[in-house]
Amino acid sequence: MRFHLPGFAARAQRRHDDDRAGQARECPLAIASGGALAATAFAQHWALQLPAVVAMAAVFWLLRTVPARRAYAVGASFTLAWLVPTTYWYYNFMSLGAAFGASVGWALLMANLFQLTALRKRFGTRLVWPLFALLWLALTWLRLRMPVTEDWWLPHLGYSVWRNSGLVWLGGFGGETALEAVVLAGGMAVAAAFVRRGPWAALAAGAAAIASVIGLNAISQSLPAKPIPPVIAVQAMTAGGVDAPATEQDVSDLIDMTREALGGDYARSTTVVWPENSIPESAQRRVADAAAELRVNIVYHTTEHDGEGVYKKTVVVDGSTGEAVLANYKQHIAPDEELGVSRASRSIVELGDRRVTAYICYDMHYPDVVGRLRGSDVAYVPLNDAAYGYVQKQFHAADIALRAAQADTAVVVASTNGPTMIVNSNGVVTQFLNTSDAGHLRN
Repeated sequence: MRFHLPGFAARAQRRHDDDRAGQARECPLAIASGGALAATAFAQHWALQLPAVVAMAAVFWLLRTVPARRAYAVGASFTLAWLVPTTYWYYNFMSLGAAFGASVGWALLMANLFQLTALRKRFGTRLVWPLFALLWLALTWLRLRMPVTEDWWLPHLGYSVWRNSGLVWLGGFGGETALEAVVLAGGMAVAAAFVRRGPWAALAAGAAAIASVIGLNAISQSLPAKPIPPVIAVQAMTAGGVDAPATEQDVSDLIDMTREALGGDYARSTTVVWPENSIPESAQRRVADAAAELRVNIVYHTTEHDGEGVYKKTVVVDGSTGEAVLANYKQHIAPDEELGVSRASRSIVELGDRRVTAYICYDMHYPDVVGRLRGSDVAYVPLNDAAYGYVQKQFHAADIALRAAQADTAVVVASTNGPTMIVNSNGVVTQFLNTSDAGHLRN
């Protein structure tokens, strides 16, 4: 016996057709929103990142209109468009499977937040929107502190706005979640204006949000900040690096670059920061002698060996004596580093009339460095991001600026090929070397 269910079949077909038509409208909008956040993460100027402040308006609109059965597909369209371009550099240091899993897997996990649309009929959009934002912020906060995910440098919304100094200054009070809250709030405000008053109101709300950010930028750059003592940050690739020791020629080249950067007229209290390049023990006397001869302080990266393993550390040499006065160890070893054992340390010393400290590269990514920076006037950071590509360098720069604001500590970074930068204690980037070639910054 055969049963015919024409009514059921017709309804199923209509539902299928509706879903296809709906996805054809909704998914491109979600992709455009995620793509805008990805594009602004690559932007080199603060003004080009302003669209990110309102980019999530489309997401909140979709959370109001998309049926629950299509919510995950729409959410995945958004998260993949945002995260796949901004995690391309994973493939430089992870296996294909691990890189794909970290990038795509995280995107698909975050897409589940869009399932909150199922609560809309019961509680309304007024609950769904703030709940979505709160869960998004909670997820970011957790994964920055959870094992494994904290190491992967997964993008957050703040990377799309970090060149706006006012937002970084604001982030000093709440870290990454504060930056994300601004992006989420801006999108929610524009979407709410559109729902209530239409497109012109949405345009006005977007303009107000962007104007507020520009105003915050102006305020942050006018605020008093801790004075940064005379400093030179040297950018140079070396034969040595994070794991391989620098050669004698590397050391000679860095000393020559230091002489050239100093010129004939410089303060004897000047501090010169070298990039992360593992100065070997055999060359450290040469570095100390150069510091004493030039009467400048030199900050460099090296390794220390004992029976337990290899420890990486940043050393500060006092130019008035030629002696090392500070050494802080690298607490966080990057996933692709072949050598290195984690060791926690927190040393701050008086150098001239300033309290100074120093840390290495990857430590500046982690929120826990804020507690180690506090109490110092300036931190010196050797860095090597040469293996990861353009966008990771920007993310690292964003993290450094944010940590400076959180700790109320100026930060000077010397890198192999970027980012070399000087950041004041409000998180304002005062100087940035916009090249991957050898060069230096001087304040």
